[in-house]
Amino acid sequence: MVYARARLRCFGDYIDAMKINWKYFAGSLFAFLGFGGCIRIDIGGGLAMYGQPTAHYKLIGNVKGPDGKPVEGIQAVFVPREDGAYPHENDTLYSDAQGHFEKGRLKYDWPDDFKDAKLILEDVDGPENGSFKGKTLTRNALKMEQTQKGDGAWYEGAYTVSADVTLDKDE
Repeated sequence: MVYARARLRCFGDYIDAMKINWKYFAGSLFAFLGFGGCIRIDIGGGLAMYGQPTAHYKLIGNVKGPDGKPVEGIQAVFVPREDGAYPHENDTLYSDAQGHFEKGRLKYDWPDDFKDAKLILEDVDGPENGSFKGKTLTRNALKMEQTQKGDGAWYEGAYTVSADVTLDKDE
């Protein structure tokens, strides 16, 4: 009888150990599958989520000479971050015959970084369409308008960034 109790106690310990191991296995599996990010946290009362803030942008602009006529062939480089941490995010556009450049639905991470944004305009076609001095517009000279609200979570919404620029002749 004493042997049976000891054996039963050992079997009970084995079952308890299996329960603990099962909990660790299940917790690891759920964490691996991403379920750990769906818990409520006490800080701010929001949900912990994976991802990062993003926003969509449309860049539009017009380039004119000192006489008010449109200038074709001007390179416009939009630099969202001045520190150059993400050079792959720089967008290069060229003005058309009407002096217009446009690119829609740019998607950027961390939209708060646009506080250092700038637009660099350079005459890269030489004397073909006239020679003009380059110009750099900082964030304060760019017009940024929110065109669509965000979802209250990671999506910050849609914005239009625009600039109307007059370039001086390069003599």
